[in-house]
Amino acid sequence: MIKPFARLAASAMMIGAALTINSHSSHAEVQPLDLAFVPIQPAIQTEPAMPKPRPDPALAYGLQPVDMALPRAKPALKDILPASTATLAETIKAQTGHDTTGETVYQLRAGEGVGAILMRAGYSAADTAAAIEAATGKASLRRLQIGMKFTIAEHGFRFLAKPGIDVYILKHPDSGWIAINAIRPVETYVAFIQGSIVDSIYRAALDAGANEAAFNEYVRVMGFSVDFQREVRHGDKFEMMYAIDRDSLSGDVIGVDLKYAGLSLSGEPLSFFRFDGADSAIGWYDENGNSAARTLIRTPITGARLSSSFGRRRHPVSGFNAMHKGVDFAAPIGTPIIAAGSGVVREAGWKGSFGRYIRIKHNATYDTAYAHMARIALHITTGSRVKQGEIIGYVGSTGRSTGAHLHYEILVNNRQVNPMTVRLPTGKQIDPVHLGAFKKQVQMVEAEVLARGTQRFAAAVPAPVTP
Repeated sequence: MIKPFARLAASAMMIGAALTINSHSSHAEVQPLDLAFVPIQPAIQTEPAMPKPRPDPALAYGLQPVDMALPRAKPALKDILPASTATLAETIKAQTGHDTTGETVYQLRAGEGVGAILMRAGYSAADTAAAIEAATGKASLRRLQIGMKFTIAEHGFRFLAKPGIDVYILKHPDSGWIAINAIRPVETYVAFIQGSIVDSIYRAALDAGANEAAFNEYVRVMGFSVDFQREVRHGDKFEMMYAIDRDSLSGDVIGVDLKYAGLSLSGEPLSFFRFDGADSAIGWYDENGNSAARTLIRTPITGARLSSSFGRRRHPVSGFNAMHKGVDFAAPIGTPIIAAGSGVVREAGWKGSFGRYIRIKHNATYDTAYAHMARIALHITTGSRVKQGEIIGYVGSTGRSTGAHLHYEILVNNRQVNPMTVRLPTGKQIDPVHLGAFKKQVQMVEAEVLARGTQRFAAAVPAPVTP
């Protein structure tokens, strides 16, 4: 046993001596290295390594450049249709060469069609059938109104299919019965009306020669800012400018377009201008581009009398003094009530002493309420949307009421305020992109007024400059 251990010890000593010798020799051969430290440069990829798009298959074919003509704008009717004439005979002569000596005007009777009216004029059955066949391509003969006028002669007739367009049905010597549309010539005039109010702005406007349709639009525009029944005083002044389209043949007024509305209330000027230069900005604005429309209308009923104001009063039913949190407008039963502003109906139905009641939420701040209605419009339900000026119900005397009237409330943050004095926010301003074009339209109105040797008394008066 001793010999093997001795042999292992001798072997270990020999291995250790060999390792020591190799270690000394390896250290002697090691040489120092000079290392240069260079800062690391960031790797920047200028373009993302994205796959390239698939090539268009059309590029595999031989392509040839092609000249394309852009589509032309649709021509105006006046550029493609003939003009209607004062007499039927003139058009018959120009289109067919026939001379016509007489023409008669017939009116469509109840239960009568075109065939019957032509037979009354003496047309044969064959001519009547051929004329009707030609006319069906130009107008719907099933929707003609009772009383429509037909001018009829031997070789043709005409009638007004729609505003500004005459339909001629003529007997051509070669082509038989033919149908032609013709434009009725229209003349446009500009009217500027000024006046002073004595007792009624309506009477003053008509006495000054204002067109009734223009006056109705004037009241609608001014109604956002003015309560005509309570704010207009004796001596206040009004003015308006509007364009009138008149049929040159008949002399009838076929269109009225109000351009400017002005009012002076106790010396305070108020004026609005119509702008229709862009679809996105059509509306009424003051000289600075602020919209005439308000978030809410103060009086959502026409022709009513203010019968009870906002504030403490003796209740007509209970007899106790209490706060009246709205205003009452007395009006005949059935008078339409309109929405004071656009919004969503929060309540619609019976509400205790209020009777038939509607509450509309207009935005996060404003609500309006309407009470004692005889009935609510059929389309008005909780959750439905309404537009400003839309009829929502009719005056009545439901609930705790002593007579036909509308109880109207304006709520600001769920708190009733006086509808006649609350400051209502204006509508949106005109887009700055269109402000320059709007200013030019205002200048055109100014120039038209000055050309008549007068000036607008509703113009904003500049503040005097102090030295």
